[in-house]
Amino acid sequence: MEIEGESMLKITFAAVITFLCLMPGAVLAHHAPGVTGTSQAGPILTTSATTMHKGGLAFTLQSSYVNIEDFSDNELLGFAEQGNDVHTFDYLYSVSAAAAYGITDDLTLSLRIPYNSFNNIREAHSDEPDEIHQHGDSRGIGDMTLLAHYRFLNMPPRQFESAVIFGLKVPTGKTDDKDIHGDRFETEHQPGSGSWDPVIGVAVTKRFERISLDADLRYTLVTEGSQDTDLGDLMNYNLAVSYHVPGKLFLDLVLEANGEWKQKQEISGSRDENSGAHVLYVSPGMRIRLNKAVSAFISVGIPAIQDMNGIQSETNYRTLFGVSVGL
Repeated sequence: MEIEGESMLKITFAAVITFLCLMPGAVLAHHAPGVTGTSQAGPILTTSATTMHKGGLAFTLQSSYVNIEDFSDNELLGFAEQGNDVHTFDYLYSVSAAAAYGITDDLTLSLRIPYNSFNNIREAHSDEPDEIHQHGDSRGIGDMTLLAHYRFLNMPPRQFESAVIFGLKVPTGKTDDKDIHGDRFETEHQPGSGSWDPVIGVAVTKRFERISLDADLRYTLVTEGSQDTDLGDLMNYNLAVSYHVPGKLFLDLVLEANGEWKQKQEISGSRDENSGAHVLYVSPGMRIRLNKAVSAFISVGIPAIQDMNGIQSETNYRTLFGVSVGL
């Protein structure tokens, strides 16, 4: 049944892509996820303070790949001999579908649903220091995020905007995926968390003709979810400079700094010292408009700072690719 479910998901995503690419031309919505206007530059991962026009509708389909500097079996056994329970995996792959709608010119609502996959999870335990536990892959639908984006300040003469962001991550994701031995994965390796997590943030945008400066700060208050696990609060901060290249290509060049701070997780009230981190990516990217309605974007994140708590695998790089359509 898992294979059938994955096949159905792939078919659904393929149908969405086909639908987006075949849609007739329309005016692009300004700065919905992954969508930019025809003459203004915009970021890729950073949230712009610009909202969609009233009645505007946008769809985004994107994939992300995070390559991990995984531990070798010998390293895992060495950690176990030192009394540490350490896990590792090869990479995290995610595909997500998102939609946004302009309720008013200053209020945009959006939702996002991901499909997450952890590849080749394995670990060693301090009470079994001579054995590597192979768990295989974990995959499935992740948690849905609902967000409201309200622009409370709009100063056209100064080309300056500011908005507040608030919403909720809803536990729609799979939390009972099992490994190759039939044992349930720990919550941190499940596609979904099982927790209801409020989100609040702020975004600012300043424009200089073809250049846009954008920044945002978001905080996710993570609550206890599946298997008595609290994965830890999450803070994201982003800064982007975007340049709209003149010409017929409708090309945006983007450079971003994407930061993430994550609190240590707790399982049944016990804190995991080998969890939580502060990571800062430097992310060059670009967006190109394919027709009047559809644009494609790509971003590559290189870690500039990786401050990991305890013993954890670090990230080698992160890639993001997507296609968006706006009405």
